[in-house]
Amino acid sequence: MAEMQTSAGGIHPGKPIIWPNLKSQQTQTQTTQQDATQTQQQSSTSSAAQTAQSTTNATPTQAVQNASTTTAATATASASSSSSAPVVRELTINDVTSHLASINLPSTEANVKLASLMLRFGVELSRENFIKALGMIEGSNKSTSTQEAALVLLSKGITNSSEAVRMLSNQLSETPNITGQLSSIKAALSQLSASIPMNPTMFSPTMLAQITALVSQFSAIIDDLPKKYKFGSEGSAAIGRDDLINDVRALSSLLDGIQNSAISKESMATPENEAVRSGIISASKKMGDLLDNLLSQSLLSQRSAKSSLGQEDYLYYQIPNNLFTPPSSVEIIVKQDQSKRNTVDLDDTHIAIGLETEALGKMVVSVIVKDKNVKMLFNTEVDETKRLCDQESVSLKKNLSEKGYNVEECQARVNKSMCSIKPFLIPLLGLERLFRIDNTV
Repeated sequence: MAEMQTSAGGIHPGKPIIWPNLKSQQTQTQTTQQDATQTQQQSSTSSAAQTAQSTTNATPTQAVQNASTTTAATATASASSSSSAPVVRELTINDVTSHLASINLPSTEANVKLASLMLRFGVELSRENFIKALGMIEGSNKSTSTQEAALVLLSKGITNSSEAVRMLSNQLSETPNITGQLSSIKAALSQLSASIPMNPTMFSPTMLAQITALVSQFSAIIDDLPKKYKFGSEGSAAIGRDDLINDVRALSSLLDGIQNSAISKESMATPENEAVRSGIISASKKMGDLLDNLLSQSLLSQRSAKSSLGQEDYLYYQIPNNLFTPPSSVEIIVKQDQSKRNTVDLDDTHIAIGLETEALGKMVVSVIVKDKNVKMLFNTEVDETKRLCDQESVSLKKNLSEKGYNVEECQARVNKSMCSIKPFLIPLLGLERLFRIDNTV
């Protein structure tokens, strides 16, 4: 990611932020007075914010600003005591506000929130990127998940698709259950298959046979789908969902064609015709929801447009699993091989598996593999699941040892905040992990 160059310095995530102050001997006194005035203004602003916070509920932006006041004051004092040495301190909301002004953007609360989120996502806070992000959420509800979706797409070089933002926002906020979606589609197709023969005048025998065969074939694909998930290495493709996406699109087009051509408007009033039409609408809606889910997974699996913050690119999949009660999906992310697109280096990878069962609750297993050395971490919701993981750790180490792996660490802990794939898939940085350098030359 290229470093910003502005008259006020640059904000660049993932490494120190350099704001050079060029001071000549002639203007040294004047600049010192200006700095003192700015410090006094910042102090007054902080006092006002603290007063407002004591009487009202503080917004997240105010909370961060208030929490960073002490850090900013400490950094200012350090700068005064050593004018020649660079001062490194945590980035604050005040810095973000100042930078927005330097790139001619109003520092409204909404803009500061979006700018802060851009930094946490590792997106360069330039005027161009900010305007692109605003354009992507224009006309939406501008919820947190919508903003997150826009910034994920922006980091992957996708800037012109409001439909992609909509799909991904739904994915991040709700995490659709692919197992439930597939089961619902099978039920809808079964109902449709039963209703079509009830009105033989609508379809020729050949068309009826073709439709029935295609529906049966797709149902068989759904049943066989869990067996198709495999990870590739050494140049072979990893799990692919392209075939399933193409099958869903083809079947959806077929249903649309049937509805548009085979069902005439004149015969709409018949109960048989209405049954078929209702079945097509129901199946098409469910196919559309599944397609959104699959496309969102593909978007999340795309490589970042630029390397940012040293974050890894991951492949993301939902694997249908009917063994759980109630049926639920298994979410899995796998670090992509940096040298080969959509592949996995099995000797250097990070895998996170998220699942939820009635007995175990939510659980995420994180596995890091490096040259046959393995580190495993089980994040659970409840103590009972943690104890079960501890009990099984000995057997797990033994099984992996027999396959040639050395388990360096195997730990279980109760951590509800990490019982989700999202923090692994989209790791957000806090502002406290971004730094500013004030360098006097």
